[in-house]
Amino acid sequence: MKRLAVVGTGYVGLVSGAMFASVGNRVTCVDKDPKVVEALQANGCPIHEPGLDEILRAAVADGALSFTTDIAEAVDAADAVFIAVGTPSLESGAYDFQYVEAAAHEIGRALRGPKRHLIVLKSTVTPDIYERVHAILVEEASGSGAEFEVVSNPEFLAEGTAVRDFAQPHRVIVGVVSPEGQQFMEALYAPFTKRKLGLLQFTDPKSAIVTKLAANSFLACRVALINELARYCDVAGADIESVRTGLASDPRIGQLFLYAGPGYGGSCFGKDIRALRESAREHGVDASVIPAIEESNNRHKLYLPKKIERYFGDVAGKTIAVWGLAFKARTDDIRESPAVDAIEYLLQRGACIQAHDPQALRRAEDRFGNRVKQFENKYAAVCGAHALAIMTEWDAYKSPDYHELSDRLADRVIFDGRNILEANEVRRAGLVYVGIGRSR
Repeated sequence: MKRLAVVGTGYVGLVSGAMFASVGNRVTCVDKDPKVVEALQANGCPIHEPGLDEILRAAVADGALSFTTDIAEAVDAADAVFIAVGTPSLESGAYDFQYVEAAAHEIGRALRGPKRHLIVLKSTVTPDIYERVHAILVEEASGSGAEFEVVSNPEFLAEGTAVRDFAQPHRVIVGVVSPEGQQFMEALYAPFTKRKLGLLQFTDPKSAIVTKLAANSFLACRVALINELARYCDVAGADIESVRTGLASDPRIGQLFLYAGPGYGGSCFGKDIRALRESAREHGVDASVIPAIEESNNRHKLYLPKKIERYFGDVAGKTIAVWGLAFKARTDDIRESPAVDAIEYLLQRGACIQAHDPQALRRAEDRFGNRVKQFENKYAAVCGAHALAIMTEWDAYKSPDYHELSDRLADRVIFDGRNILEANEVRRAGLVYVGIGRSR
């Protein structure tokens, strides 16, 4: 059993704290906002992540997980302190490290000797911040007699599958500088990594940090490339699904992140690519592929709404039903969602939007206000609309009642932004099918 403090109760901190507690560790999650702590203490879960609320309740009931605003008390009782605060983007695209630095200052002031402390960077950062955090801790802990080591342990959690990703990881990357640090992290992660040799990988702290940035850049690049190929298929008369099948059968390529759609979104890919771009620029590295990924994705986000506009000639006065607002299924996160870009494009051109999403309606209301009509029932959202646009790959959208759609849609056309429907089945129901790269 390890005693852990996790500073930050956002997506990464809350999932990490809950999962470490679920295997018997004693975890204290720290947040500066008393309202957040009070909500968590009352078994409130601020994010939609399948399985997380049950794990939180069980860990709290077992006494393994607690929440506080007192960082000093949490640090004093901990064997290791995880920094899991947010690193939002600055206007330049670089990470804003103010929350990481503030956490490091507070942690440093709370360190006490002769105990040896492990400070684990879980927040997504660039390599330079590792040295900055170490310097802050040295400054703040001066005279305390405390010894410490800064470890890098980037997260690889995907929204919607974060609990599963933590419990059954593809890999855990840890950057350490001492045998003691490696031994501690090996024991901490053993419940999640002992099932398979090689899941736990050790390297130096800066390489661990770059691995996270590199992984998201590679995945985003795959998404951007398959979407560019889909646009090409549309004009060349090919089918991106056939092309994808051929590509995926090549073992050097594989099938993951190789599905054409409306573009990537969420809080990770775009933010991490921008930060890597700016970090490379600051170091004088000529990195042209990295910014091109985001530029391609930003253009592609408007591909489907422009298809809708071309189909009708003019969308002014048209009502478009939108199924899916979250950037991906199994989450309520609409940050940088392609659906948001598509809706804004159509609204600016005079269209009316009727939207449905199984989880993201509340967040969408905060984003759009009364500019978008929201419906709890997906078929109610379609009633009276001229077209339906599917923007998120929720299971509830994969086998719709086509006769119901045919009766409710004024122009009987479906724009399948995720290519999740069987085109011929749609057409047999008397509906027009328009996909991404599905010209045939």
